[in-house]
Amino acid sequence: MHDVPAGHPLPPRGLPLFQIRDLAFAYPDGTQALRGVDLTIHHADRIALVGHNGSGKTTLIKHLNGLLHPQHGTVLYKGEPVSGDNADQLRQEVGILFQDPDDQLFCNTVYEDVAFGPMNQGLPQPLVDERVQEALLAVDLADHAYKPPHNLSYGQRKRAALAAVLAMNPLVLVLDEPTANLDPRQVRQFARLLERFAGTLICITHDILFLQGLCDRAVVLVQGRVHHDYAFADLVAHPASLREHGLDFSFRLSCCGDGHHHANPEPRPQPAPGSGATGHGGVPSSAEAASSRIKIRPGSSAEGGTEKKALIELRRCSYAYPDGTRALREVSLAVRHGDRLALIGENGAGKSTLAGVLLGTLAADGEILFAGQQLDARARRRLWRKVGIVFQDAADQLFCPTCWEEVAFGPQRLGLDRQEVDKRVREALATVQLSGYEQRVPLNMSGGERKRLAIAAVLAMQPELLILDEPTAGLDPRGEELLLAILGHLPLTMILITHDLFFINALTERTVVMHRGRILRDYRTDDFLADDHLEEAIGLGYVYRNECRRPAVSAR
Repeated sequence: MHDVPAGHPLPPRGLPLFQIRDLAFAYPDGTQALRGVDLTIHHADRIALVGHNGSGKTTLIKHLNGLLHPQHGTVLYKGEPVSGDNADQLRQEVGILFQDPDDQLFCNTVYEDVAFGPMNQGLPQPLVDERVQEALLAVDLADHAYKPPHNLSYGQRKRAALAAVLAMNPLVLVLDEPTANLDPRQVRQFARLLERFAGTLICITHDILFLQGLCDRAVVLVQGRVHHDYAFADLVAHPASLREHGLDFSFRLSCCGDGHHHANPEPRPQPAPGSGATGHGGVPSSAEAASSRIKIRPGSSAEGGTEKKALIELRRCSYAYPDGTRALREVSLAVRHGDRLALIGENGAGKSTLAGVLLGTLAADGEILFAGQQLDARARRRLWRKVGIVFQDAADQLFCPTCWEEVAFGPQRLGLDRQEVDKRVREALATVQLSGYEQRVPLNMSGGERKRLAIAAVLAMQPELLILDEPTAGLDPRGEELLLAILGHLPLTMILITHDLFFINALTERTVVMHRGRILRDYRTDDFLADDHLEEAIGLGYVYRNECRRPAVSAR
């Protein structure tokens, strides 16, 4: 499957694979996504397509396999316009991995989804079976071939979608945020797969460190135009350009200073035990202001003072999905007032399922207590009034025509009067720095803005516990800085489900490690960060995401 040695020499450059000239595209609501794009792509190019959220990257790649057609300008594939027979050939040879895997998984089983492309290529069944098996082995999903995709974790669905693309043996591989929501082992596996890919590679991601050594060319989009097109090493070596385009990852490299050590600055002020969300506290006015505080994280709740009472507690809780997949096995967990807890584990470990049980949307076996009171089935279904969650994909919980209506929806369901609803909407939007967005259409906003809007919609309900499921997925570095500042100033009990060690270190004081539906470790974040045995124990390999990446630093 394009499995060639890393560093395979590029073939002689002849006729360009793609020739894009003066391409422009606007969506029906008038949003101008592309403006006069000129771009040439050759066979075996390895391109990092980068830029702010909302800069037009996804719109551009949809023109590369005929999903969108030029409204102005031209797109040539192998010298011919993308239409008729040439469009059919292009769709056979250009594979796209969408940012959201649910956009391309639609069959009853993983096997059927992966086999769909090869079967439509007219391949004989034995070769289809071979392609499917090879693709599933490549993404470590061979044991899930006959599982329904909707019962897999988000990260597993992302890998299943990649397998569906790889099974068609594409000439061009286009990836939109390929590592979002993947555990460190799978990020490493993705990198190895892409290193071996011998065709043309176009990768959209804000993870500059992931792209280091993978891509040799960088195309930077700004407001729908190609702003830069140069060597990837030149982009990384120019801090001013990184900052200008929201790609400055240096705030994550505090460990790579002159002394090459991890900073451990003064602790962030702690929320008062039992404090609700009635006052969200001030936040920095900009990402630049946030950057001065991002190294601060709370001190451990186990330090100094008496043990805080449990806000919510699970006792020997288990849960199985309808297909028989046991997602939770005898899980016991107490979340105390004021806790800032990181919940980690490999894709499919049960993290999102556990969040669903805490929210009351999944009915688990076992006992659930809230504020010391055991909950019956009816009371569990009302936990949404006390527990708020921000989903991995913010679009999954945004459905109203304006931002005001989106944030007001929850308070209105609580039966609050108009004056109180207005007050909560104003405060929540201000907290996430979206004041003035009241009449904006949520689904026309950038990914970072939608993430903050989803947080505002939850904060407006003033929950006692806030759960964030992969909050940094798909955000550019500037958006990450801003989100970090916002979350760091919320006086809330918080559970952070993430593979992002930087956010864990910056925001949490306690870390719970899950593996195959069980809680494997529950300890201080400092102890988690110093634990060198997790990779040996469960194969997570967090060292891969925490290593300093000397090449990236030295290039700057």
